[in-house]
Amino acid sequence: MQARSAASKAAANELLHNYAVLCLNNPVEFEAYRQAAASLGWKLDPASSEPGYSLLNIALLLSQRRGLTHCAGFRDWLAQGRQVAVSEEALGTFRRIGRKKQNEAQGKPKPEDGQDGEKRKERNRGYYVKRGTFDVSQTVPNTRCPHCGTEPDGTERSTAQCPPTCPVFLPRDSVLPPRDYITNLLSAQIKDDDEDEGDE
Repeated sequence: MQARSAASKAAANELLHNYAVLCLNNPVEFEAYRQAAASLGWKLDPASSEPGYSLLNIALLLSQRRGLTHCAGFRDWLAQGRQVAVSEEALGTFRRIGRKKQNEAQGKPKPEDGQDGEKRKERNRGYYVKRGTFDVSQTVPNTRCPHCGTEPDGTERSTAQCPPTCPVFLPRDSVLPPRDYITNLLSAQIKDDDEDEGDE
């Protein structure tokens, strides 16, 4: 399990690195990231209990699938009257390991300022990649859609999809994250990877 977790984390970091390079070199992708962050509901504090996703997780989600507007877990979609379509693959997000919170509560020492490499290694030990997030475009209604009226077709494990014009697919209108914050976040993904390569 540890080997699989390490491989999953390494794959996620590679996706983030490539996505960061793409966004920093392509203004269209950069703005698409900001628009998706606004629609998905971004938050500055990843540990916050508020709904939404951290900007880092949004970058990870977009590195796996473009054009995201509303994301949720399998059971959350069921609660909203939708189900994940057959053959759709879950998207991964970074999740905090509970042990890290316990260590912080016990006041265990943290790396001192200036030890950036050690800070990153300590930070990465406290996270893993969990697959279980789906965009609304990966779902279909399992009851009558309240937006467009589309109803399931009744066939086992099959259901009709809402038309592309259905309001359920429209992005939310919310506050865009600041450009400089996004730039710093994406630049850090590239810098961190470069530092790791130098450590080997």
